[in-house]
Amino acid sequence: MDEPYAPAEPPPPPRTAAEVQLAASKVEQIVAAAELAAEKLRASAEQRALERIAEADRAAAFRVQAADDEAEQVRAEVSQEAEQLRAAAAETAREARHKAQLAAREIIADARAAAREVLREGEALSTNLHELSDALRVNAERLLRDIRRAHSEFTTRLDRAEPEPGPRAGDGRSAASAESLDVPEFIPRS
Repeated sequence: MDEPYAPAEPPPPPRTAAEVQLAASKVEQIVAAAELAAEKLRASAEQRALERIAEADRAAAFRVQAADDEAEQVRAEVSQEAEQLRAAAAETAREARHKAQLAAREIIADARAAAREVLREGEALSTNLHELSDALRVNAERLLRDIRRAHSEFTTRLDRAEPEPGPRAGDGRSAASAESLDVPEFIPRS
């Protein structure tokens, strides 16, 4: 720092009251000028400080505004991306629902076709069973008639046959008499 101004030589002492008055007046003017200069310097420093504070406030406000703008832009981008994702998810869900409906319709159509086929096969089987039942009934009736006729013929022959006198050997019939009896065709001969 600079040292305060100091005269190299002390001024000569004033000699008269007018000179003292003049010197006092000059000192007063110098002090007033120094005070005025100090006041101007203080005002100028204060003005510069206020300007710098205002500039810092403007810069801070600009930074805050820029940050707010950037945050708003990021929010808008995120919101737009979220909306796109929601739309894509909704579209995917619609497609999945549509595919599921088509698959369900196809399964139902296949099930109905299978049910119709089972019904047709059941009806055919029922018809075949009725026909088989009718055929079995007719065959059973024929068989029963044949058995009754054979029984009747057999009992008639037995009734006509005379018993042979004497002891019976074996079953009491001879081989010739066994062959003379007619065995119905449905009974296999041994």
